[in-house]
Amino acid sequence: MAFSNIELRNFRCFEKLSLDLSPKSTFLYGKNGCGKTSILESIFVASSGRSFRTSNLESLIKEGAEGFSIRAYDDLHGSILEIKKQRKHSINIKINDSKVTASELVRAFPSFSIDSKTFFYNDNAPEYRRKHIDRGLFVASPEYAKNWFGYFRALKQRNSALKQGSISQARAYDYQLVTHGERLNDLRQSLIQDTNTVFLELIKSLLTESARAKIFSEVSVNLFPGFDDNEGLQSELLKTNTYDLRRKSTTKGPHKADIIFDSKGSLIKDIFSRGEQKLLSILWSISQNIMLGRVYNLQPILLLDDLSSELDSEMLECFLPALKHIENRFIFSNIVDLFGSKIDESNEQLKKFHVEQRP
Repeated sequence: MAFSNIELRNFRCFEKLSLDLSPKSTFLYGKNGCGKTSILESIFVASSGRSFRTSNLESLIKEGAEGFSIRAYDDLHGSILEIKKQRKHSINIKINDSKVTASELVRAFPSFSIDSKTFFYNDNAPEYRRKHIDRGLFVASPEYAKNWFGYFRALKQRNSALKQGSISQARAYDYQLVTHGERLNDLRQSLIQDTNTVFLELIKSLLTESARAKIFSEVSVNLFPGFDDNEGLQSELLKTNTYDLRRKSTTKGPHKADIIFDSKGSLIKDIFSRGEQKLLSILWSISQNIMLGRVYNLQPILLLDDLSSELDSEMLECFLPALKHIENRFIFSNIVDLFGSKIDESNEQLKKFHVEQRP
């Protein structure tokens, strides 16, 4: 499900706000400090129960108010979401008047945020890249959650045995580790392959409108599973028993996985400019959102704040045609209007809002 309308009360700088969203792209523009990021943040809160800016939800309550509320509508399914947060109280989440957990909310109204870390996806630690694809799998596949929890439960117990110096006790958890771990690897591999198919399709379309898109056609994306896939996880664990015992930690497995982006054998972070890295991350995120719709029949919302930062005019012109290929809701912001006073026919499914000042 995805929101078609969202209403805010006493959220950040907004005392009251109602916004109708496009089924495709919604563009917010206005000066710094006018509330663009707060609107994006409210949509993320409404789809996850948490903020992408802070862990303190009370800081989202407008000054002088006792709490904030978010009400969102899904016109396709007729669903109503209500979120309330009062000072000194836990967040309250309801879908169609029934209380739900944050995990249930994430699956019902999935959203993904492209933030400053995502912009330079390839400069971040492998853990960040793992979490990025795992969040998509958590939303899309109930099987993923079962295998993820099973794997990390066995990993914790195995590591505890290694810290106690008992390799025989540690090996007692190998079966669970291998069973869940190899399935995790398969699910990750499928998600990356499916996303890559959409990514290459998107780049091919962009090439018809911008020669600068050629640099992205030479990008390859591969999963390093955290162990030798040809050998298998069981064999890798046996090989590293002595080393694991010395390190007191399991050194092979999906918890060490990474997603590698390269071009002609060189890592992206070593050869792409900051603007090229940022646009690659945006296009990959858009591709994953499209894939989740096509393969898993989901309607995830993708959020992007401050589009043109780090992008030169050439990279921006390369990006804009991608809006015609958006298949789910994409909500993004910028300081200035990128489209002039009118939206041409090719962008008829794009709504834009000028956020003028703090209400």
